[in-house]
Amino acid sequence: MGKTYCVKELGRSAFGVGRFAYCDFQTNLDQLNTIFSGTTEVERIVSDLSLFLRMDIVPEETLIAFDEIQLSEKALNSLRFFAGSGYRVIATGSQLGLTLRDRTLPFPSDVDHLYLRPLDFEEFLWALGQEKMADGIRSCFVDRRAFVLHDDALDLYRRYLVVGGMPKAVSCYAQNGDYEEIRTLQAEINQTYIADIALYAPPEESVRIQAVWASIPKQLARETTRKFKYADVSKGGRERQYRAPLAWLEAAELVTLNPQTNDTTAPLVARDGGSFFKAYLLDTGLMFFRYNLDAQIFLDDEARGLLSANFRGALAENYAMQALTANNLETFYWTPGTTAQQEVEFVVQNRRGRIIPIEVKSGDNVRSRSLAAFMEKSKAPCALRLSAKNFGMTDRVFSVPLYAAFCIDEQALMQID
Repeated sequence: MGKTYCVKELGRSAFGVGRFAYCDFQTNLDQLNTIFSGTTEVERIVSDLSLFLRMDIVPEETLIAFDEIQLSEKALNSLRFFAGSGYRVIATGSQLGLTLRDRTLPFPSDVDHLYLRPLDFEEFLWALGQEKMADGIRSCFVDRRAFVLHDDALDLYRRYLVVGGMPKAVSCYAQNGDYEEIRTLQAEINQTYIADIALYAPPEESVRIQAVWASIPKQLARETTRKFKYADVSKGGRERQYRAPLAWLEAAELVTLNPQTNDTTAPLVARDGGSFFKAYLLDTGLMFFRYNLDAQIFLDDEARGLLSANFRGALAENYAMQALTANNLETFYWTPGTTAQQEVEFVVQNRRGRIIPIEVKSGDNVRSRSLAAFMEKSKAPCALRLSAKNFGMTDRVFSVPLYAAFCIDEQALMQID
């Protein structure tokens, strides 16, 4: 996700040479473990770090950075001793190692958490030097007016579906646009996740976790309901076999779950306590990679039209979930009963208790009886429809181009009436 890059850039730009004490636990684990195993006294730890790094560490002036801190339990625990000490400390760690690895010491208190997720489409535009386009999209979202660069933005949106938001893949695309190289990077990332599952997961669950991870793309592209089915993980699969492995992947933030609800009024409640849900991958680029398609086939308008509509819909839906997750929105998908004959892909509520449905269409065919049924039943003030159509407003339905999904956040939902 670029944690190391971010920390080093912060040290370089905000503190400068001689004021950035960088400690890499992956490279110097034994030496750093010795420092943290000997004492819990902050001054003693800082003195030993100063000696190890051969530099002065000054309170309030030096940034101390612990990279991959999950590799040392005692170093992780030491963060609570630094709180209030006057020393400035930042640490990075894998979500897998920090939250799911067995530890004998509790997670330290007085630690502020920041989560890095894949780049969303707005950040993708920034990486390409398209800040003006990103600003223009936000402006048109607020004003509900057509975006003049609509076709160009749609083209970049489709390229984002292929590339995704993993920093290395985006950097590669920004530098040379080589889709084969991007695919190689995605394969490496996917394999790294599989290796991390084997490293951090309970041994008795590792194989099942990998089976769930492998099943999600085909579950989302299913011809009928996209609801997650344990029986599709393996022949005869049952909830008791795969619920814990799925929960493990969710805790690791490798997958995101979207529970079903039958509610149309706040507060929204998951049906049967969350037993019915959809599961999405953390990144649309990894999703595309897992479908094993050539990028140029998808990016060609004529060839794309010949691809499965279920595949195109699954990719757009995963993208929408990724965008809403990046904006920290709690989502549900709605059906009026136990079947999926009518379905709205996402429903959210704002802090005023307003329920807003968000429909997702991969193309510009936007006819939908499901959204109309929800609007009638819920009396929702407005609906959002993500599609290939430009911005516009018709019959209480706000048409939002797929590329503008990053604009849908809590602030935007509070302004909907």
